[in-house]
Amino acid sequence: MNPESRTARLLGPPARGRFKRAGVVASLALVMASGVVGPATPADLTPSDRTAAAPDGSDGCRPHRPCRGPRGATGPAGPQGPPGQTGATGVTGATGPQGETGPVGPTGPCVGIDAAQESADFEIRLALTGGRTYAGIRDQRAGEQQTLLWTDLSARPDYPAGGAAGLPCDVTVNAHNRSETVKRIKFDVITTTGQVWEAACVAFTTTHPATLNCADRTGRPKPWILVARQPTPDALNGGA
Repeated sequence: MNPESRTARLLGPPARGRFKRAGVVASLALVMASGVVGPATPADLTPSDRTAAAPDGSDGCRPHRPCRGPRGATGPAGPQGPPGQTGATGVTGATGPQGETGPVGPTGPCVGIDAAQESADFEIRLALTGGRTYAGIRDQRAGEQQTLLWTDLSARPDYPAGGAAGLPCDVTVNAHNRSETVKRIKFDVITTTGQVWEAACVAFTTTHPATLNCADRTGRPKPWILVARQPTPDALNGGA
């Protein structure tokens, strides 16, 4: 009987398998010792080699398992999209509470006018505008142009121009129809402080057209005067 066959029967199937594996290991050790290098085994490949390429030319990825490659460069930004549509206008909110009343503003400039006609020959006007007082006369006689001729009474002495006297805020005319040639006329103003001031003039009909003269006999302009007794609260045929 062959000695090897006898040995194999004595050892049994498990023993024969161990001998075969031992023989494979011994043969592989001899090949490596002799310097013969065959194709690289999976143990000889680095992780990158195993991922990049497999011996059979595939991409090295295991079946049914995803492989992640290196991240690529960031691409350019895409074009800007179209603007969105304008939304609907919202509902109007409730009206807020009324604010407090503001302070009273400064008094505006006063204006006024008055007129009188006590003669068929002429008529009189008194106008207040821009803080100045003007007396006017218009000749009504036939052949005259019947235009108003104005005299600035603000240039007369003591014209109320502020301070305690206040500023003129309304005007009035006092004329009297008399048969004499010289017609005396009084022009009055009331100021913002409640004072009453007066200027006296005469109307001359000896001239053509008729004119006003507000000077005294020496030719000096007649001043404005604060009338005697001023209106006061609760006055009864009196005043201050």
